[in-house]
Amino acid sequence: MTAIRPALYAAWFFLTMALYGILGMPIAALSRSGALWVMKGWCSAQRLGLRLLCGVRTEVRGLENLPEGGCLIAMKHQSTYDTLAPFTFLPDPAFTPKEELRRAPIFGYYVQRAGMIFLDREGGAKTMRNLMTKAKAAIAANRQVIIFPEGTRQAVGAEPDYKPGVAGIYSAMKAPCVPVALNTGCAWPGSRFPSKPARVIFEILPPIPAGRPRAEFMQQLETTIETATARLVQEAAV
Repeated sequence: MTAIRPALYAAWFFLTMALYGILGMPIAALSRSGALWVMKGWCSAQRLGLRLLCGVRTEVRGLENLPEGGCLIAMKHQSTYDTLAPFTFLPDPAFTPKEELRRAPIFGYYVQRAGMIFLDREGGAKTMRNLMTKAKAAIAANRQVIIFPEGTRQAVGAEPDYKPGVAGIYSAMKAPCVPVALNTGCAWPGSRFPSKPARVIFEILPPIPAGRPRAEFMQQLETTIETATARLVQEAAV
């Protein structure tokens, strides 16, 4: 059964992507909200497929910690699922995907239409200025701008690697930063599809108010996320 689950879910993943992607194109073409609606539907289908085919249950805690209006969300990153599940519990998320995803079949069309903020990782200072401008606009429009402060996926138990750029973004946004801890790597590690039942938890933690000094912000962010993540990893077993 362990070998069958990834194959079943892979079929579900790509079949639903094709169905939602093709059938939803007329809706996505009408407006950004239409594209977001289709993406939310597809991501909800992934949450359902994980539960039915892999025994992976998804729990979201701390929704009461989301502030009114726009905010910056700093999320731990362990799995591909981290880029999907937030569409099922955040009102209007704005991810910061790498530029290459713009050219991805089907998915690239939707992330463009839904107003994601693309990052050219070779763009240097120009990329950062573009990110700041678009992130400010998204927050002003009451969206939730999601960043991964470690930059890339980290294995469960890996040493934290928080990049200083997150402090610059936080300072420029002049908005609260909401830390999010998770344990997704226990169920869906790296780019491999899930192979065993698990309890996936996203925990939205109390926001860090705007205006904290950079060093204080970085220490609070890392301590808050890592402490909660370690606890959630212990809860992953079904």
